[in-house]
Amino acid sequence: MSPSARFHSMFRFTALACTTLGVSASAQTYAFPGNSADLPEGSHWWIASDHDGTNNRDLQAVRFDEDAKRFTRVKVPFADYEADPKNSDWVIYGLPVTAIADGEVLTCWRNAPEGLKPAVHGGDDVPHPGRTSNPLRIPRSGNHVNVRTDDGKIILYAHLQPGSVPEDVCPFNDTYVADAEDRVGDLPREVMVPAAQRVRIKRGQFLGRVGSSGASAHPHLHVHLQPMTSETTVGTSLPLPFSHAWRKNGAVDHDSSIAFAPMQNEALNQFPSAIHPDPLLRRGDITGPSALEVTMAASGSMVVTATRDVTGRLALNSWQLSPGGGFTRLHDASAGAASSIAMAHPGSSSTRDVVTALRDGSGNLKLIAWRVASNGAIERKGEAGGDADATEINLAALPEGLGVVSAFRDSTGHLKVSTWETSATQDTVTRKANGFGEEATKVALTPILNGRVDGDVGRFTGVVTAVRTPGGNLSLTAWEITPHKTLIQRGTHLAGAVTDVAISTVTIGNSVRDMVVASVRLTNGVLRNISFDVSAAGQFVRRDHEDGEAILELGSARVGAQHLVTPVRDTSGNLRVYTWDVDLEGKVHRSGKERAGAIVPGLTATPTTVGTRFILTAVRLTTGSGGGGDLRLIAWEMNLR
Repeated sequence: MSPSARFHSMFRFTALACTTLGVSASAQTYAFPGNSADLPEGSHWWIASDHDGTNNRDLQAVRFDEDAKRFTRVKVPFADYEADPKNSDWVIYGLPVTAIADGEVLTCWRNAPEGLKPAVHGGDDVPHPGRTSNPLRIPRSGNHVNVRTDDGKIILYAHLQPGSVPEDVCPFNDTYVADAEDRVGDLPREVMVPAAQRVRIKRGQFLGRVGSSGASAHPHLHVHLQPMTSETTVGTSLPLPFSHAWRKNGAVDHDSSIAFAPMQNEALNQFPSAIHPDPLLRRGDITGPSALEVTMAASGSMVVTATRDVTGRLALNSWQLSPGGGFTRLHDASAGAASSIAMAHPGSSSTRDVVTALRDGSGNLKLIAWRVASNGAIERKGEAGGDADATEINLAALPEGLGVVSAFRDSTGHLKVSTWETSATQDTVTRKANGFGEEATKVALTPILNGRVDGDVGRFTGVVTAVRTPGGNLSLTAWEITPHKTLIQRGTHLAGAVTDVAISTVTIGNSVRDMVVASVRLTNGVLRNISFDVSAAGQFVRRDHEDGEAILELGSARVGAQHLVTPVRDTSGNLRVYTWDVDLEGKVHRSGKERAGAIVPGLTATPTTVGTRFILTAVRLTTGSGGGGDLRLIAWEMNLR
């Protein structure tokens, strides 16, 4: 929190060699307190030193100065900053801060003013008079949130912007305290939250914005982790190990994402370091033909896209994904007129083959099986269908066995679910059973293999459909799939009003149980993820929900174990990719948020592994021809272990 003796070096970096200290594999690990999507383009979070030999950490942000060939912490040329230094000149100033662990708020403050002028060369900052008065009227941590974690530690987030800490997180609205040094044990008395007013905080929750309040010479986020030795006393700060983020050496003359390495239960002990604070890191992309719709499937290094091309026909393309995230276009195939296109692998086991479901030129449902060779060659095989006036078509792999499940809106406007068996060679596609549901205006579908709750002896295996009813509400239905691939409708759940819906499955614990997560757009435009257990009898138990920002469109994809990705089109028309995880209790936490460029409606995501684990997004760009948007595939490496 205190300035260095040579503050000018913040803009003229030199390397400082330091050994990276290990953290016990059994120790608690933490998320990073920010997201890359909130950073200015081309910027990173940053750490320069070890805070006078302690485990406390002062986090900042940098951009790369192409002229000087070094990282800098301010947005403007240094000469301009030197002439008129402002907090708002700093890259980090105003960035959102998010909680790195669950807990309850023990102390906080929210309206203290910031210093009058940030430092330029070190020691020349002008503090607020509330930090020089006797007694001191501004807490040392300034506007802050101190969270006592569920395992008995305390995490401080300090020096936040005035008014940025939400009032439902911190109940204090005064500007000044009477005496910042009046303490109960180690805690300033006036910032202690009464027990009855302490709120619960979830990992990933917004806590405030980076500022320069309290004992702060310039904008930064001070974080530290301490053991609680009693209700009001703390011990020496502990190493703060991070996961689900990326780090690289900051003493370089260039900026490249290739240099980032995953952080896995690792404290920030190498200085200086640039930090990518999210689980996903963009590695490669490729642009394909213009399209009116897009969907995608992947198995290992083989990626298949199914699009509605600018002539209105179904077009399939195969792509090779390299371990470094690069794409190579391989082979093409096509069929007749198509819309409302969906695609899935035929079965839960790994296969390159795919099945497409679509509305053909006559308005009928059509399923087509495709063999995909190791070189990417695509061969059309068996087909089936026939349902008239099918819309809102969705397709998923059978949870067990060879085949797929379709869910769509039929000619009467009602949900129809069908199971389909495919032969091993994909020569035949045979309908096995139908299930009929309620009226629907939107339809989504996910398989579930291992639904159960405490006390269940068996398990639920089948699919869950999520629809938007004509009244605008979210409605879930569990459909059991028997060994003979017949469908039995089980439980239902009616939730609140939504405008769009997607759904996926996550696996909790060591394959203990599967849960479903409905990703919806609320009527106010906000993204919400809602977690549900499904009992062995197919009944729903709602567990939790967590919100994102306002969006225009969403998708959803399971990325392995308890992790989930929701690609969205935000209110500015840009692609954002959220990562989430669900814990043993079913609590939903946001773990990251990535950003890419402008897109038009139509997006999808799927996970795959090529030695490296990736999440792939397929979108349509604002550029294109024939009324379509150019196809863009993006590979995001995942650090979600």
